[in-house]
Amino acid sequence: MPRHLLFGLICLLLISLAGVSYYYDLQQRIQELVRPSPEPVPYLAVPPTVSPTSPLRMVKLFFPSSRQENRLEGEMRGIRSAQLPSDVAKQVLSELIGGSQEGRLPALPPGTRLHELFLTKRGLAVVDLSQEASLNHPGGLTMELASIYCVVNSLTQNVPEIQQVQVLIEGVEAETLAGHIDLSRPFTEDVSMVEGNQPATLSGSQ
Repeated sequence: MPRHLLFGLICLLLISLAGVSYYYDLQQRIQELVRPSPEPVPYLAVPPTVSPTSPLRMVKLFFPSSRQENRLEGEMRGIRSAQLPSDVAKQVLSELIGGSQEGRLPALPPGTRLHELFLTKRGLAVVDLSQEASLNHPGGLTMELASIYCVVNSLTQNVPEIQQVQVLIEGVEAETLAGHIDLSRPFTEDVSMVEGNQPATLSGSQ
């Protein structure tokens, strides 16, 4: 075969291979663009072991009212079903930290993350929050109390195994969240701040 024909065949083969390679690379990029990404959990340092294909379940979160001081309002949200109560609880807190979708005030300050959540056999949930929960808190007795009971009520009402909640900051017991409420003791559910119930009386607020 003449040398110039052989050279032309080699060039044609190389062009064909390059075209096939480009085609498959383009297909892969298109698939990556249309493939649904995993559900983000930006507020959890340790994501729960929950399958993204697990059925959805509805939970009721509590946020400070933007209309009335010293009141909490419920907001329904969908999370993934999980066998472990701690995995349900982590999702509840992730949604709570993420904020209201209906115009209510933040339950916890911007930048807050959940480091870890432990659940004891006695029904005590130990919630370890990052330092932003305290450093970025707007302060004030009312808002501090609201933040605590947004966490406590959201957990106890959606996870039957949780009877009490202990809040830690950066893995240790803090004196207060923002200068008022004692964090050295566990908290139990208190719906007196929830819209539709009798308003809470804040001792020391006068």
